Amino acid sequence: MLAERFRPSDIESLVRIAGALAHSPAAAELPPQYRELAQRVHAEIVAESSGRRSPAVSAFLGPRPGEQVWMLRFWTRHEDTTAPYATKGAALAELATHVRSSWANVGGQGDVPDGPPADDAEAIDLYYGTDGDAVPDQGFELYPEELGRPQRSRIVPLDFAFPNAVTAEGLNRGAVYYAADDDGPSCIEVAGVLVFGYVDAEDGVVRVSVHTDSADPEHVVRPDGSVPLRVVVEDTVVLDDSNHYAPHPPVLEQLLDAADREQRDLIRSVAVSAGLMWSCPDCQWPNPRATERCERPGCGRQVKAMAIGAQAAALTSAPTLALEGPR
Repeated sequence: MLAERFRPSDIESLVRIAGALAHSPAAAELPPQYRELAQRVHAEIVAESSGRRSPAVSAFLGPRPGEQVWMLRFWTRHEDTTAPYATKGAALAELATHVRSSWANVGGQGDVPDGPPADDAEAIDLYYGTDGDAVPDQGFELYPEELGRPQRSRIVPLDFAFPNAVTAEGLNRGAVYYAADDDGPSCIEVAGVLVFGYVDAEDGVVRVSVHTDSADPEHVVRPDGSVPLRVVVEDTVVLDDSNHYAPHPPVLEQLLDAADREQRDLIRSVAVSAGLMWSCPDCQWPNPRATERCERPGCGRQVKAMAIGAQAAALTSAPTLALEGPR
């Protein structure tokens, strides 16, 4: 969208300019839809000046914060390496691995033991010394850095409604394919969402990557700036944040499929207790924790996340590293 290239204050100024020119001779040359829009802006300006403002239908969200990583640089006579790590602990663990592989440089000298200690921080301190100069021509730096995102605001609708079948069909037919080139891999763009699919030789995988920063705010962007996504691999739903008919975790789904009726009841009871599922207050139907609407046919009761409360407290999954160091 053209609006993505301007700051919110610029867009506000352009809207007011359009309103000021709504009844000028130049406006008569505009296409009807643009002329009608300028007249609407003029009416809003007049209403605002008299204290009668219309309800807001969209809002500006500021730039998303960048992601913090820890940059580890260490050097010897023969190499000088810098790499990002998701956490400070991961960076120190990598540095400790390097230190232990080079322990012969300091082992047995002065108060340094012959072998490296098990504690990472202690091993690093002993190897590099208090002043960081225990080993000639070797050293390290560890510092946080923010990975920046494109610094732009986004316009989001306050009265979001997902496209109906006719509109969705039009958006699907308007999808664009971009072939791979020197700037990046191939991708498909639909409603402003970019879906990349390519062979990643470095990690030895077929990688699929979804980018939503440029999603069409008139059709698929919710008021919080997010896009409802459902990702399916073969017949398995691996991600669903639509809060509607959400999937069970894959292992839980396999257990339920393989169990008999008595076993299924027991598995569901345990899953509810563990927070993997929640039980509908009306019909007692067990639902996946990711959905806020009961999935039993004919029920469909909506239950807010806070109301589910302790019964279906989401388990904290193991953190996934955003970036890893050299393997």
